[in-house]
Order: sequence, then C-alpha cells, then structure tokens
Amino acid sequence: MDVLHRLSVPERLAALAGLAAAVASLAGFLPGLYRDPQVVVAQSHGYDVGNLVAVLVLALALRASARGSLRGRLVAVGALGCLLYGYVTYAFLIVLNPATLLYIAVLACGGWALATGLTSVDEQMVETTLGPHVPRRTTALFLLGIAVLFAITWLGQIAGSVSSGQLPAALKEAGWPMNPVYVLDLGFVLPLLALTGARLLARRPGGVRLAVPLLVFLPLLALTILAMSVSSAAEGQALEPAVLAIFGAVAILSTALAWHALAPPTEGTADSSAGHAHLGEA
Repeated sequence: MDVLHRLSVPERLAALAGLAAAVASLAGFLPGLYRDPQVVVAQSHGYDVGNLVAVLVLALALRASARGSLRGRLVAVGALGCLLYGYVTYAFLIVLNPATLLYIAVLACGGWALATGLTSVDEQMVETTLGPHVPRRTTALFLLGIAVLFAITWLGQIAGSVSSGQLPAALKEAGWPMNPVYVLDLGFVLPLLALTGARLLARRPGGVRLAVPLLVFLPLLALTILAMSVSSAAEGQALEPAVLAIFGAVAILSTALAWHALAPPTEGTADSSAGHAHLGEA
C-alpha cells in the first residue's frame, strides 16, 4: 500500500491501464468471450499471453518508479507503449464482446498517463545516468534497420493490394478491411525509431531518452508476436519460419541492448527521483 501512495497521477493511470489489460487478457481465455473468426481467436490468445508479460513488466517498473527510479520510469513507458499498441487492434477491430470496455479502458488510462506526464523525466539526468551504458552506434543502426525493414514490408503489401484490388490474404482470413499495424507502424512507430536512431548517431539531446523505452517496447512486442504465431500454429494454422526468425532476432537483440542500457547503477551513479521532472519541463 505504501507504494500505491507514492505513485504520481500518471503512474496511477498507467497502473489502471495495466490492471484493465490483465483482466482483459485473462478473460480472453474464457470460452466464448471472443466472437471473431477462429483465426483471429487463435491469434488473440497468443496476444493475451504477451500482454500479460507486458503487464508484469509494467507493474515492476511502476513499483521502481514510485521509489524514485529513473530506470523504472523509462521501462514503464516502454511497457505501457506495448500495451497501447496492442489494444488499438482490440478496441477497433475485435468484435464487440463483454471485455470491450476493458479494451477502451486500457487505451484511455494509458493515453492519459502519457498525456499527463509519464514520459516527463530530466533529460540531462537520463544522459548522465544511462548515456554511458548505451552503445549509441549499435543501437542506432539496429533501430534504423528495423524501421527500414518494416517500412519496405508494409509499403510493399499496401502497394500490392492497391495494384491488384485484392486484400492481403491475412486480412481476408481475419475478415478485416484494414490492418491497424500499417497505421501504427508507418504513422508512429517507424518514424520514432528512425528519429531516435538519427539522434543517437548525431549524439543529439533526447536520443537516449527515446531509445531506452523503445528497447523495452521492441522485445515485448516481438515476444507477443511470437506467442501469437505459436498459438495460431497450435490451432492448425501454418507456422511461418520467417516470422519466427525475424521476431526472434528482434527479441534477442533488443533485449541485449536494453539489458546493457539498463545496467544497474554503480556507486555514485544517480537513479533517484531527481530523474523525475514536472510536466512541461522535459
């Protein structure tokens, strides 16, 4: 209870988003909750597993953040970002069901957590505390590589669909008119990866502050997609080796980079509430 009292308003909103995601993910395994085509149900069960992992990471990070940990705050941002990314699909494309209000609650609470200052940290403190641990060039090339790879993949799929007049096979199977991943990645995630990579290469302010949450977001998302692939295969769908290889590599490399960046503070290194800034200062 003492930890709960220490949570700021943005942290409490993030905690509520995590709670809603946990309940929604567990509810997803109740028979008959999902009313979608079986291919979507199988994928959703895998996504629910990944969401539960993200919720656990978010909970541990918020606990550390409430105690003044700069690392905890940045990890919380990355974990919350992963939940928001997934629940856009749940809220807009999963057939209306008893958990729909929980999907909306994740987006609402998580969105307001970011808007009210969850990302507000002292930039100089981030550079001083974590900057020496971040392999800037390696991290930058990794982030830029992912941005280019998925931009080419998604733009190719969109171009192919437009030229042929046919939806991609995966959308036909799901019965969806559009893939929200195109919007999220091309509109937000990939530009953010590219911006972060460019800032790291140029050693410009903000590079490390953006990179650390992204290095938490990426392995959680990759793990979720791997879980989704395995769950789909368990239901008789084809297991795609390319998907396993790509997202397995992303999970391993991003986890290694995150582990390096979040190395425990050494004696004399700050990791305290001094890293938290008031809204508008960051």
